[in-house]
Amino acid sequence: MNFLLDPAVAIYTAMAVALAVWLGIFVFLWRIDQATRELRRRLDEGDTPQEPATPRATLEPRRPQPQ
Repeated sequence: MNFLLDPAVAIYTAMAVALAVWLGIFVFLWRIDQATRELRRRLDEGDTPQEPATPRATLEPRRPQPQ
């Protein structure tokens, strides 16, 4: 592990870490871009406005429980 602290190797280690971080950021942004393109495509397909869905729940009065 001490060989990583050697000045000749440390610069390559730092560059490798920086490259890994930049690749992670690139992949993250790529995936967000793909997701937003998919959402936009799905929104553009449904151009016709739809009425909001009405709730289908029913309310019933509570019955007192026998004690």
